[in-house]
Amino acid sequence: MNIEQLTYIVEVAKTKSLAKAAEILNISQSGLSQAISRLESELNIKLFIRSRTGAVTTKEGDAIIEKAQDALYALYQIKAEAKHQLNNINDLLRISAIPGLAGPIIDTYILLKQKESTLKIEVNEKASMEIIEDIKDDKTDIGFIAINKASIDLVSDLHFIPVMNGKISVYTSIDSPLANTMERMTVDLLKTQKFVLYKDEYVQNFINNFQRLYGPIDVFFKTTNLDVITKAVMELGAVTIGHDISAVFNHSFPSDTVKAIEIADLSDTSFRFGWLKKHDNKLSNEAKHYIEEVNKMLWRQQ
Repeated sequence: MNIEQLTYIVEVAKTKSLAKAAEILNISQSGLSQAISRLESELNIKLFIRSRTGAVTTKEGDAIIEKAQDALYALYQIKAEAKHQLNNINDLLRISAIPGLAGPIIDTYILLKQKESTLKIEVNEKASMEIIEDIKDDKTDIGFIAINKASIDLVSDLHFIPVMNGKISVYTSIDSPLANTMERMTVDLLKTQKFVLYKDEYVQNFINNFQRLYGPIDVFFKTTNLDVITKAVMELGAVTIGHDISAVFNHSFPSDTVKAIEIADLSDTSFRFGWLKKHDNKLSNEAKHYIEEVNKMLWRQQ
């Protein structure tokens, strides 16, 4: 007994004709007749009384076909549930993103919720290396990270989806003399600055490489609080270093009072920014659509 045979007998019972049922089922009439005969032989029950005018169910056939209808409906429910699970797998999407990206991520989510999206999200801001480790440890489902050539091997066993390119820049108050005189920060000027830094591996690697090549610099303090960094830049005359896209997409970034200055070719400051997840982490269709909409917002605002 198989699903096809159950489908056949239900259709024949409904149409009361092998010819009509065969046409609907897209099978030859002889093939349909043989399949029903094999089922009758297996069950040792006569299901239909066949004649030139059609096929009607026997008393025993009525009971069997009722059970067949129940079985087929149960199979339909299984398929429907599987489809539902596919569309709603990971009902809660855990997202980690580098600082400054929470704005577009939340804004996109709000727009989708207004359209009655069922997706739920959890968003955390972290440094790229922390995000990579969290993904490997299944502490987050997907992350938006920055990665450079020197670190690309760290994500070789994960699925990285690049979205845009960017770089590390120096940020200073527009009231600073640097803002009025510099388009690119030179080594000599960089060495004289007072720094407040975000606790990020790439920022720290840049500082370490700079100090190794050109000597020590004055790092005032380090923090993961962007508001504190902005306050130090604006009120204490400090400078900071960070990813340019963090400034572009950070809603609270004071672009009217803080200026970005490119760093002279001291080292490779270019990065690729994008999504990172495990290869076997299957996102729901809802989650995939959400990520696509975040990308569209990032491209529009870039």
